Amino acid sequence: MFVGIVGWGLLTMFDAPKLGMAMLFGVGFGLLIERAQICFTSAFRDMWITGRTHMAKAIILGMAVSAIGIYSYVQLGVSPKIMWAGPNAVIGGLLFGFGIVLAGGCETGWMYRAVEGQVHFWWVGLGNVLGSTLLAYYWDDIAQPLATNWDKVNLLTSLGNEGGLLVTYALLALSFGSMFLWEKRFFARKAKRDEQLLAEAV
Repeated sequence: MFVGIVGWGLLTMFDAPKLGMAMLFGVGFGLLIERAQICFTSAFRDMWITGRTHMAKAIILGMAVSAIGIYSYVQLGVSPKIMWAGPNAVIGGLLFGFGIVLAGGCETGWMYRAVEGQVHFWWVGLGNVLGSTLLAYYWDDIAQPLATNWDKVNLLTSLGNEGGLLVTYALLALSFGSMFLWEKRFFARKAKRDEQLLAEAV
């Protein structure tokens, strides 16, 4: 199946180069997330439950790399796409957070787990697709009236090119440092609790 999809992508490149490249990148992305078990759900869930922050730190580092990539494109003259955000982002983030933890899979996680043969993630994927479709259908009616009342924020415009990039990296560094401190505190408390249990057992 893998060889067939790669061959299909290569053949498609002759007639539709963008579609063929998208197919090949999709295959590469799928292999990457499946082999590395990249999942936003496990990244945030493990951080609070087990104290492991490896995946969360990897996501922050990935955002740092993508930020400099996007910044370079903007400096070359590519027009940035600035989306409106407000309380809807906080409410949607909370709903998404609860949803992915309860369902056990996020945008990436449910896809590779479903293909691995975990049938219950087929239902997670179905719910994900239906929810995304409904959101896309009603988005303009819900968000557009609110978006017209507020100005868009562009850090590169407000703080200058270098200032916007520095603020972005400062916030990413703050998030990375907070995860490091949380991991250290989590395992220190766990070690103390284990010592108490051992002392009580003796």
